[in-house]
Amino acid sequence: MKTFLPQPNLKLALLKVATVLLVLLTIGFSTVGDYGVCWDAGTEISTVKYNYELITRGREIPKDLKYYGIVFNVTSEIAFQIKEYATKGLSHNPLEAQAIEEGDAGMAQAIYERLQVKHPVTFLVAMIAYICVAAIVGILVGIDYAWFGPIVLALFPRFWAHGFFNPKDIPFAAMFTLGTLMGALLVNFYLQRKEWELKVGWNKITLYSILYGILVGLVTGTRIGGFFLLFFIVLAHCLTRFDLPQIGRDIPRYWLFYLLIGIAWMGTTTLVYPASWSNPVGWFLDTLHYTSNHGWPGVNLFAGVEIKPSENPWYYLPLWFFLSNPFIWLVSLLLGLIFIVQNYRVFTNLQRACIVLVLLQVFFSPFLAIVLHSNIYSGMRQFLFIIPGVAAIAAATLSWIYQKIWQNWGKLFAIALFIVLISPIIFDTITLHPHQYLYFSRISGGLSHAHGRFDTDYWGLTLREGTEWVNENAEPNSTLSIGGATYIGQMFAKPDLKVLDIEFDLDYGLKGRPDYYVAMPYIELPDLFPECPIVHNVSRQGVPITIIRNCRQATKSQ
Repeated sequence: MKTFLPQPNLKLALLKVATVLLVLLTIGFSTVGDYGVCWDAGTEISTVKYNYELITRGREIPKDLKYYGIVFNVTSEIAFQIKEYATKGLSHNPLEAQAIEEGDAGMAQAIYERLQVKHPVTFLVAMIAYICVAAIVGILVGIDYAWFGPIVLALFPRFWAHGFFNPKDIPFAAMFTLGTLMGALLVNFYLQRKEWELKVGWNKITLYSILYGILVGLVTGTRIGGFFLLFFIVLAHCLTRFDLPQIGRDIPRYWLFYLLIGIAWMGTTTLVYPASWSNPVGWFLDTLHYTSNHGWPGVNLFAGVEIKPSENPWYYLPLWFFLSNPFIWLVSLLLGLIFIVQNYRVFTNLQRACIVLVLLQVFFSPFLAIVLHSNIYSGMRQFLFIIPGVAAIAAATLSWIYQKIWQNWGKLFAIALFIVLISPIIFDTITLHPHQYLYFSRISGGLSHAHGRFDTDYWGLTLREGTEWVNENAEPNSTLSIGGATYIGQMFAKPDLKVLDIEFDLDYGLKGRPDYYVAMPYIELPDLFPECPIVHNVSRQGVPITIIRNCRQATKSQ
């Protein structure tokens, strides 16, 4: 496919990719400390303890946490323990914080200490997605254009921001994208083998099959939906061939290798889910049922109306996809799909396998969720893993268009136009910092149009900034309550502030009120203590997000 794969200067191309990744790493590590803490941070950290207790003491994992993937959380805990041993020496006791619980005041500091390691680790894991997008663009367009992929992905503001604090969706997105890339390479490797090489034994094809099964097991260990890769790779194999008689001949030739993948996946998945050890098959079926019918008790703010996730209209996810992603990438995605359909037959086997797997990553799960009417909440947070695939297609599309421009003035015009089109995205990314996950595209009206109509800070990251404002303005020995996860206030409040739990200490106002109240925009939380004046808003682009009420001031006025 010489039209799409120009002969590259490999060293220069790799230098460009490395430079872009280094710039992203530099920006990321210089700002990772700016981000707040998501509501689920304590729960995710606790899953490590619960699984440890299941193994060592036989204690049942509480609630529904037995269905949660632990690969990323365990990785982060290992990184934290390594850091503790490095700073404290062999006297460090790794079990000293075994009582970690979400919202436990005594453990807020322990959670916070772990997040100082976990957030940078989250960003490092997110970088896997950026590297994979570079590789996918290199496959589709040529290694000379691989550097462009990570830039496009970084210009999805919501994905960029989630890459610093999201303990669920970003690790899954990164690992799933890695599975997509490695799956394409494996399919291409299969199709390059001669008949006599297709034997199970001490050889590369057997080793690569087992390693891919382990990788899919680790993706599944991050979130159960990773098992879809088992079916995706077989489908990619078939659609890469694009020849029914040949596919029929392939089935008896390759089935043993796919069986090896399945066995390696099953063993790895079972290993990384201790809750499954007593009954792997039963646990797996229960987990699938749980994830497809998760009865989240909250409500979505959608088009100005509060609705239960079970009552979402079918277009909930498509509309969120349109609202929360830059329009230029959506147009590029559409043009890329048209280009792929028109040119699919002339792509190489590697390109075809890559295209099929990327398209499955982007479209299969959202389509399935819509058809099954799954409970979806918090915008498209649960589907962040499709964004790297969208970025790869968008970057490849713009690169294809650029390749078609032969005149130098045309190329300069295209570059200038591109810079103009992405300037608003860069501006919004800067002005929203460190809350880029509040991004709404300008063509949808931006954050100001979404305010009061769609969920904004559903994870409470702005509570940190609100608490820090109270630190600077509250009188000594004041009381503070958080309309959100209490331990976020406990982490960031200055020592002389007493943090009161909104539920257990105040019973949502029935047992009294604090001196200061900081509330995220969630259901009725901002409306508590209406008699207390709002003295400050955590706002972005002129839109108030988290509010701070001064109840001490209200008491004085009475």
